[in-house]
Amino acid sequence: MGSCFTVGNGLGGKLADWSLDGATKICLASLAVIMAVLPLLLTSHIGAAVGLLMWGAATFAIVPSVQMRVMQAASEAPGLASSINVGAFNLGNAVGAAVGGGVISLGLGYAAIPIAGAVCRCRSGSGLADGSR
Repeated sequence: MGSCFTVGNGLGGKLADWSLDGATKICLASLAVIMAVLPLLLTSHIGAAVGLLMWGAATFAIVPSVQMRVMQAASEAPGLASSINVGAFNLGNAVGAAVGGGVISLGLGYAAIPIAGAVCRCRSGSGLADGSR
């Protein structure tokens, strides 16, 4: 998994150099698609391995464009902005764990967790489709 995080981060950096808006849209759309398809891939060991490796790369591909946006927006206090950015990632981890726990407690099963993640991603990033921030 760690190697895919590294590959995703590198790919995300190249995309961010090309276009911050384009990189953000591509990475978030890829993440939503992978999470939506993941339950189908989880039916076999090889499918699960491939799906989780793709998910790992897509998850970390978004980091460079988000970090560059934060640094540009907060040029007068980059350290503070960066710490808030890390806090937002940690909040996302906590919310994701809560949503996943809710899905399991509803009896929907483990395969429904990535679907819930894809739905959360699509709902949270809906403004990106029309170019708004």
